[in-house]
Amino acid sequence: MTTRKMETAPAEAPAKATPTAEDDTYRFSPQYLLNLLINVGSFLATIYDRRSPLTRQQTRVIGVLLAQDGQTQTELANALQIHKVSVGIYISELEKMGLVERRQHETDRRAKCIFLTKLLHATKHIGMKHYDTVHHIATEGIDEQAYLNMLDCIELMRTNLMTQDIKDRERSAGASTSN
Repeated sequence: MTTRKMETAPAEAPAKATPTAEDDTYRFSPQYLLNLLINVGSFLATIYDRRSPLTRQQTRVIGVLLAQDGQTQTELANALQIHKVSVGIYISELEKMGLVERRQHETDRRAKCIFLTKLLHATKHIGMKHYDTVHHIATEGIDEQAYLNMLDCIELMRTNLMTQDIKDRERSAGASTSN
C-alpha cells in the first residue's frame, strides 16, 4: 500500500486594504488566530510538498530519525503521535526508496530499529534546501526583531496550551477514577 502525497489548496490570500477599528477587533478574535495559523500552516506544507518527492508523513518520519536515528517503530509512532501500523507503512515505503533500513534491536530480539541510510544522508541537503527556500519565501519582508518577537509569542502560546492540556488531562483522569 502506498500513501499518496496530499495536495491541499489554501484559500486565496485576501487583498490588502487599510485596516479599520472593526478589522482590529476581528483580528483579536479567536477565530482569526485559529484561521490564520491553519492557513499559514497549510501554505507552508503545500508549497513544501510541491517541491518534495516524499509525502508529508514520510518527511515527518525522516525528520524524527534525523533528530534521533535508530528508533523502534513504537518510538516513532509515539514521537509522531500516529498509529504504529501507519508508521510501519511509511517505513516500508522509505525502505523501498533506499532511504531507511530496519536493523535488529541490540537487546530486544523481537524489535527492529529504523536507521537512515547513506543514500538519505547523501541527499538530505536537497530536502533542507526546500525547507530553507520555503522559509525564505514565508519570512520575506519581516525584519529580524519582528521575526524573533513573533517566535516568542508563538512559543508562549504553545507553552500556555501545553500547560492547559496537562491540566485538562489530569482533570479528565481524576474524573474517570472517581466514577
